[in-house]
Amino acid sequence: MLDSGISTDHQELKGVIRGEYNAIDPNSSVKDDLGHGTAIAGIIASLDNTEGIVGTSHGMDLYSVKILDSNGEGSVDSLIRGIEWCIDNKIDVINVSFGMSSDNPKLKKAIDKAIKANMIIVAAAGNNTRLMVDYPAKYEGVISINAVNKQYKTEKLYSSRGKIDFCAPGINILTLSNKGNYKEFSGTSFAAAFVSGFVVNLLNAPSKYGIDLNDKYSTIYSYLKEHAVNLGEKDLYGNGFIQYQ
Repeated sequence: MLDSGISTDHQELKGVIRGEYNAIDPNSSVKDDLGHGTAIAGIIASLDNTEGIVGTSHGMDLYSVKILDSNGEGSVDSLIRGIEWCIDNKIDVINVSFGMSSDNPKLKKAIDKAIKANMIIVAAAGNNTRLMVDYPAKYEGVISINAVNKQYKTEKLYSSRGKIDFCAPGINILTLSNKGNYKEFSGTSFAAAFVSGFVVNLLNAPSKYGIDLNDKYSTIYSYLKEHAVNLGEKDLYGNGFIQYQ
């Protein structure tokens, strides 16, 4: 996951994190001093340990790439370095709960390289008051995720409109805090995390779900589409709400 780092001492994530890299400054700490990355990690990988919450793909091997600083800001160069680290380390799924409003040729090149390496990229559409979708979610080959509430509706502050592939829970989501406890968060970032965890589950049991490991994107996308409930407006809900199994 490309984010702000992860609080590695949280009781829900013990033994889960297999590798870390600071793409802002490789010689600096990967500590999560923002809290966003720890929250994303909680949704994806929190242990099934009778405490707190359980991650969508609980206990999976998680790799943390720090691209966001303590203010939640990140550069295109850091994002590209993070993607390249994932390619070099043969990561299967990249969760990008971060985006930017402008296209960038260098970023597009890095994304295309990851896609050609048979990697799955899941990205948050952006909290853009139902306006444009952020990059890299807007790129073809990247699975773009919008957020919905418990009534399966988007909320203006936490959604985008345009190239949406699917939607997932993203409003008032209880997950991990970098203070060692739990906190509610809202936004497309958290919806993307649910989908990333689910995609990992598909890859962990390819024969069960009919996933071709030589053509991950097409077969995973088809599976998600077949298991999505149509919610209406395609530019808000995409192919619909993914039913988790």
